Amino acid sequence: MENEHLYKKAQQKVAAKKGFFYHFLAYALIIGMLYFIICYTAQGPLLPVVVVGLSWGIGLGIHYLKTFGTEQLDFLGFDSDWEEQELQKEVEKLERIRHLKERLGNEKRLLEEMDSESNTESLELKKIVKKPLDKDKN
Repeated sequence: MENEHLYKKAQQKVAAKKGFFYHFLAYALIIGMLYFIICYTAQGPLLPVVVVGLSWGIGLGIHYLKTFGTEQLDFLGFDSDWEEQELQKEVEKLERIRHLKERLGNEKRLLEEMDSESNTESLELKKIVKKPLDKDKN
């Protein structure tokens, strides 16, 4: 049962990759054909080819990212383990926060214990009497 699910999922991924390659092939052929028609037969401006190429290229780029993700873009500086690394950083950050909150709670508890102990013990204040020093007696 689970193997069938995995097989279907793998089939879907392969079909998505195949669809992307057909999309890329159509892009390359049509942009090449437009370039040839405008430059060599009609000798018109290149702007329409550039506009079509860029707008379709954006769609092709989105199709690539949807199909392959950033796994294949390591050579451009994208790290394929980026999501896992960020997840690990967030987990560590949350663990540090939890640890600090626990320490803060323990310190508050200790302060409360010290306050309750000091309230039971009373300190005695002594009166200070000011006496003059006799310098003449020596």
